Amino acid sequence: MSEAQEIAVYYRHFDLPANFPVIAMLGDKWVSRPEPIRWIHFHNCLEIGFLFEGSGLFYIDGETVPVEGPCVTVIPQNVRHLVRSAEGSLCHWNWLFVDPAQLDPNMDSQTSVALNRLFQTLSAADCVFPAGEYPQVYALMEMILWEMGADLPFRQDLVRGLLSGLFLLLLRRGGSSVSSRPVRQGMTSIEPAISYIADNYMHEISVGTLAELCHVSQSHFRRLFKQVLGWAPQEYLETVRVARACAMLYNGDRSVTEIAAGVGFPSPSSFNRQFRRIYHMSPSQWRRKMRGEKNPAVTAYFDVSPATTMQFVPREGGAREAER
Repeated sequence: MSEAQEIAVYYRHFDLPANFPVIAMLGDKWVSRPEPIRWIHFHNCLEIGFLFEGSGLFYIDGETVPVEGPCVTVIPQNVRHLVRSAEGSLCHWNWLFVDPAQLDPNMDSQTSVALNRLFQTLSAADCVFPAGEYPQVYALMEMILWEMGADLPFRQDLVRGLLSGLFLLLLRRGGSSVSSRPVRQGMTSIEPAISYIADNYMHEISVGTLAELCHVSQSHFRRLFKQVLGWAPQEYLETVRVARACAMLYNGDRSVTEIAAGVGFPSPSSFNRQFRRIYHMSPSQWRRKMRGEKNPAVTAYFDVSPATTMQFVPREGGAREAER
């Protein structure tokens, strides 16, 4: 995928439980298909993919990497990515979303520093772990997913230990190829602003505050932000707010006015205006439409997940929830 292509960039937020910051997407409904690339996304946490079968391409921050099951993929926080199946193939996935620092706050400081450095410098090719070349990584991930789907004693303790082992295997491998363009290039410069918006989107946020966090002038920050994400900072902030509002609309019965205030819009009219800009319908219309559509995979996922875990990606007035 060429950097010159007009590809929309979206932020997907996962509310990881504080006491056990791990969320798993399990089952056989998570499928990527051979479709045109119109958008790409990034997360607020580490994403680990488990590809059962199928082949395709991973688009990772402007680079293209082939993937073929069985394999494990590792996408660090704030790395733009998307996977698409090859023509004639369907990729079947399970996914894990985790915050390594919160998972093990007592992690040895040297290990923690090394892990952070690894995630910041992984080349795109180093994000893919074929099962044949890395059987231990694949086997550990298989065990983790099995435990996440089981309701057995000591499940959380076992998953913590297995994930710690997985992280150590990643460190052992390190970056096998030296990339002239690290995965996080571009995003790194605006990451403080992205993280601040993720934590404070419900409050008033000025461009000056974001620029100061990134240690650049406001004019330079505006240019840089637009260059990396394709959006002005305020437009991106409003899109994040709308994305957070969608989960609230889908999951609960709070009024549109309450949701607008809860995600940081100054008035219901401004919320409605920005919502229509993205979804081409009002928040109330969107809620009725999404709840009325038969979407068993997404509904089942919402039933067992925290209230604002899954975010929706705009797609011509609809949504693309069950695909990665």
